[in-house]
Amino acid sequence: MKRLGRLVPWVGVAAAALLLVNVNVLGARWYQRWDVTTDKLYSLSQPTRELLAGLQEPVDVNVLLSKSDPLTVSVRHMLGAYAAETRQLRVRYVDPDRSPAEFLAVQQKYQILAGKAEDGRVITDAVIVLAQGAKHWFITSDELVKLDEASGRARPALEGALSGALDNLRKAEKAKLCFTTGHREPTLEDAGPQGLSELRKRLEKSNYEPVSVDGSAPRPSYADCVALVVPTPELEFSVEQAKHLAEYVRGGGSALLLLSPNLDDSGRVRGSGLEPVLELSGVTLGRDLVLEQDKAERLPSGSGELFYAKLRPHALTRGVLHEDDKLSSRVLVAQARSVDASGGANVVMETTPAAVSLKDLSPLGAGQTGNAAAGAQQKVHAISAARELPKVKPLAPHGPRLFVTGASNLAWNRNFQDPSLYGNQRLIENAISWAAARPSMLNVPQKPEREVGLSLSEESLDEVQRYVLFYMPLSAGLLAAFVLLRRRNDERRARSASANENRS
Repeated sequence: MKRLGRLVPWVGVAAAALLLVNVNVLGARWYQRWDVTTDKLYSLSQPTRELLAGLQEPVDVNVLLSKSDPLTVSVRHMLGAYAAETRQLRVRYVDPDRSPAEFLAVQQKYQILAGKAEDGRVITDAVIVLAQGAKHWFITSDELVKLDEASGRARPALEGALSGALDNLRKAEKAKLCFTTGHREPTLEDAGPQGLSELRKRLEKSNYEPVSVDGSAPRPSYADCVALVVPTPELEFSVEQAKHLAEYVRGGGSALLLLSPNLDDSGRVRGSGLEPVLELSGVTLGRDLVLEQDKAERLPSGSGELFYAKLRPHALTRGVLHEDDKLSSRVLVAQARSVDASGGANVVMETTPAAVSLKDLSPLGAGQTGNAAAGAQQKVHAISAARELPKVKPLAPHGPRLFVTGASNLAWNRNFQDPSLYGNQRLIENAISWAAARPSMLNVPQKPEREVGLSLSEESLDEVQRYVLFYMPLSAGLLAAFVLLRRRNDERRARSASANENRS
C-alpha cells in the first residue's frame, strides 16, 4: 500500500505531461488565430487566402527590421496570420543592428543597399525580401504604411505589400491583353475619371501587357492577344470590323464586350454593330437604358441610372459574392443597358424586379423621368452575362470565353480610386482573369485610416485633467480606505477570538 501511495503522484505527473503533449499536438495540427483589434488589422482578406492556398513552392521571407523598429510587431503579427494559412512560407528575421554578419550575408545575396543613420542604426532600401528560386521581390518601408501628411492619418498597407510581392513571384511570362480603339473608346493612357489608366497599372502589376489595337483598321491584328477588350465604344462597329472580331472569337479568342448605351440624334439608344459576336455569345443587346426603381438599391441622386446590381454565382463573382450577404461586396452600376441571355449565356449581374427600361430617352432630357418610368413595365433585367464556347483546338485548355455587359462604368479609373468600389474592381479583374484563363488578379481591400501620433483637443485636455487631478486620486483614496477598513476588521476579529480563548 505504501508503494502504491508513492506511485500515485508519479502517475499524476505522467498523466499531466501526456495531457500537455496532446494539447500541443492538437494545437499544432489545428492552428487557430483570433484578431481582436478594432479594425481587424491582422485578418486576411479572401484574395490573400486564395493566393496562399495556391502556393505550390516554398517562399523565403527575410525580414530586415531591428527589434526597436515600430513596424516589427505588426510584421510579426501579419506573418503569423499568413503562416496560419500555409506552410509554404519560411520566415527569417534578421536584425541589422544585433546580427551584422547575418545581415551582411543577406545583403550580398540580394544586392541590398544599406547605410547608417546618425544614431548608428542600419538603414536599408528593402525591409522585407521575398525569394522563390531565382526570383525575388523587395518591399520597402514606405509600402507598409501609406501616410497622408496633410491629414496626419495613416493607412496600414502591410497585407497589400506582402500579398502583392507573393503574387509577383508566382507570375511567369507576360500575357498580351488587347484593347480596341478607333470607336471613341477610353484609352489606356486616359487618366480622367472614366479613363483606363488605373486599370492599365493594375494589369501591368499582374503581369499583363495591355496594348491598344486599332479596331477600325482594315485588318486589325488580334492574333497574339490572350483576350480582347472592347471598352465602351461610342461609335458603332462596321460590318467588316465586326466580322474580323467574330473571326478572332471563332478561332479560339476570348473577348470582353463592355457596351454602354449611346444615344443617336433622335434620343434613342443605338446599336453596337457587334451583333455577329453577340450571336456567338448567346446574348442580345437591348437598345434601352435600365433605371432601378428600388429605393434600397438605387442612389438618391439621378433617375435610377446609378444603382447596386444583384450578383449571381459565377467564376466572375468569386470573391465578390459570398454565401453570407453581409460579406459580399456591392457593385455600383452607372448607365446600363439590358442584355438578353436566353441564347445560352449565364447571367452574372441583374437588377431587382422593380427596375424598368426606357427605349426613348427624350423624357429624361425634358425632366419627365417619373412619368416615363411609371408607364414602363417593372421586371428583372440582366445587365451582364458570360458564356464559354466549345473548344476550337483540341489541346486548348478551354474554349472561347465571352463576357458581355451593358454597364458603362466597370473599367473606369474611378473604381480604383474609391475604396468603397472594391466590388467593381474585383469584378472587372475577375472577368479579365477568367477570359484570359490566368490566375485571379490580386486585389487586397484597404484597411481604414487611423490617426498618427497623439492629438489633444481642449476637451481632451480637460478630460486628462479630470483623470489626473480627480478620478485617479479618488480611486487611490477609495482603495486605501477599503484596505484600511479590511485590516481593522481582521484585527478586531483576531482580538475577539483571542479574548474568547482566554476566557475559556
